[in-house]
This record gives sequence, structure tokens and C-alpha cells, in this order.
Amino acid sequence: MATNSADDARKLAEKAADRIDTASQQAKDMAQRATQTAQETGEAAWDVAQRASAQARDVAGQAYAQGERTARELARRVEEQPLMALLIAGAVGYAIAYLLHGRR
Repeated sequence: MATNSADDARKLAEKAADRIDTASQQAKDMAQRATQTAQETGEAAWDVAQRASAQARDVAGQAYAQGERTARELARRVEEQPLMALLIAGAVGYAIAYLLHGRR
């Protein structure tokens, strides 16, 4: 009877050790998959950030070029019609002053 109990205990211990080993291996596999997924996600995020940065640079360059063209055109018009430019600037200044201080 003692031998059967010892054998049963040994078999249970072996089964438990096997299950612990299996669980340990599964945990290692899951950790490796999680690490790989995190790395792939990080790489994808880096790629998206790089593309967004490139697009932002392009848009900023285009906006800067448009601003330069507009400034040149405005300067040309001021040179052609200085009196009109002065009247427009005065009217804009008056309108801003009225909006800021006019209704007290």
C-alpha cells in the first residue's frame, strides 16, 4: 500500500512537473510573440510618423512659397497704387480700433 501511494505521489509529481514545464514554455512563447508584436507596432508607428513628417514639410514648404508669392504681389500693388494702399491700411486700422474700443 505504501508503495502504491509512493508511486501515485511520484506520478502526480511528474504530471505536475510536466504541466509546469508546458505552462512555462507557453508563457515564454507568449512573451516572445508579445515582444515581436510590440516591435512591429513600434516600427509601423515610426513609419507613419516619418511619412507624416515628410508631408508636413511639403505642406509647410508650399505654404511658405504661397506666402512669398502673395507678399510679392502685395508689394507690387502697393508700388503701383500707393494712395489706395494707404487708404485701405487706414480703413483696416480704423475698423480694428472700432472693434477693440468702439462699444464701451
